[in-house]
Amino acid sequence: MLSELKDYLASHSWVCVRDVAAHFDISPQTAHAMLEHWVRKGKASRFERQCHSCTLPCAKSLVVYQWIDQKSERA
Repeated sequence: MLSELKDYLASHSWVCVRDVAAHFDISPQTAHAMLEHWVRKGKASRFERQCHSCTLPCAKSLVVYQWIDQKSERA
């Protein structure tokens, strides 16, 4: 499943834990652990984005993940 997550990450600009959990039909905790695996390996990065789901500006932020290992995408 980690290689499927790698492909999913590489094909999206960024993903959040909730999206990964829904896509793979797993718990958010499991999705977080899998995403952090790739962060520890140096293949993905974690950062915060501002919430865009609210109609009014808010202080919420969303932790998102992005695939950064461009070399393995070409392989």
